[in-house]
Amino acid sequence: MTRYLQAVGWLALLVFLLPALGYVLVLLVSRPRPPVAFGSWYGVFVLAWFLVALPVMALLWVIPALPRAAVAAVVVYLGLLVVPLASGMARYPLHIIRCGHLPLVGTTFAAGYTYTTSASPAYAVTPLDDRFFCSREEASSAGFRESRT
Repeated sequence: MTRYLQAVGWLALLVFLLPALGYVLVLLVSRPRPPVAFGSWYGVFVLAWFLVALPVMALLWVIPALPRAAVAAVVVYLGLLVVPLASGMARYPLHIIRCGHLPLVGTTFAAGYTYTTSASPAYAVTPLDDRFFCSREEASSAGFRESRT
């Protein structure tokens, strides 16, 4: 039981602290800043990531605590990249790295095919947002139009 609790501690560190530090970094370098609503949605995403990783970690009982937590965190994160309503939240940080700035956020919800820029007051990332673009040209070539809100 002690080894499992150690692994839970490592998992919490990997799943909560590292993304939180990344989010703080995004807040520090982003102009304009992402809205508070994103932090709320991202918090729910990270909590779900942690809870889903717990049983995965329990299945890996033969591995030492830190590697077990790391494997569980990575396996669940990779799974969340393809799960509807979670994949956008999982892919958003990867697109910040890919673009080198906050990406344009696109949604296909209700066949809208719209995107918002980071300069827009409506800029947010929610579970319904499923596409990210580095430029307006990239979004337009994919058939998206800028949101009017």
